[in-house]
Amino acid sequence: MARKTKEEALETRSAILDAAVRVFAVKGAAHASLADIAHEAGVTRGAIYWHFANKADLLNSLWDQVLLLYAPLAQASESRDEPDPLGKMRDLYISFFAGLVEDPRQLQLFRILFDGNDQSKDAEAIRLRHLCVRQERFFGIQTVLRNACDKNQLPADFDVPLGAVVVLSYIHGLLVNWVGTPELFDIKKEAPRLIDALLQMLRCGVLLRQA
Repeated sequence: MARKTKEEALETRSAILDAAVRVFAVKGAAHASLADIAHEAGVTRGAIYWHFANKADLLNSLWDQVLLLYAPLAQASESRDEPDPLGKMRDLYISFFAGLVEDPRQLQLFRILFDGNDQSKDAEAIRLRHLCVRQERFFGIQTVLRNACDKNQLPADFDVPLGAVVVLSYIHGLLVNWVGTPELFDIKKEAPRLIDALLQMLRCGVLLRQA
């Protein structure tokens, strides 16, 4: 019985998260209430508070799900034992951009994140969380690039911190532009070419350390 109760709780939690994405898509994070989400999920507000402290906690739980999707590829790209760190980083970003198209959850989260008109405390909470994730990713990218230097995929005197700035800026720029104006380009279709262009720029050695 305990096992069934736990499974039911997990199903309810998942249903609430799915409903939240649908409600946010219609009303936006600032105007969506937990009552709206409860109604969409077919549960009581008490059920929501059983799983989430508030709307910001719910949003952060959605972020956790997204991060977990890409954790294996991110960890593989940063592993010292990975023989092809740049290849793994390529796989990570291609998978990420495909996920934006295929997973409504991810797309809606980034729409909330980049909605400059939403100044709610809930939106601010996920912006702060995203900033922390970007900072962590900045150091993770440096690990990948150092590994790539060790594996002779990049020049030995490659400027790793500056290279990480380039990668982060390039990926963030693609993300912001596509989320804001998806009609500009097919990000899933073009992702391999776009990421290959980034890697080619890095390999060209334009970011060598200055003496």
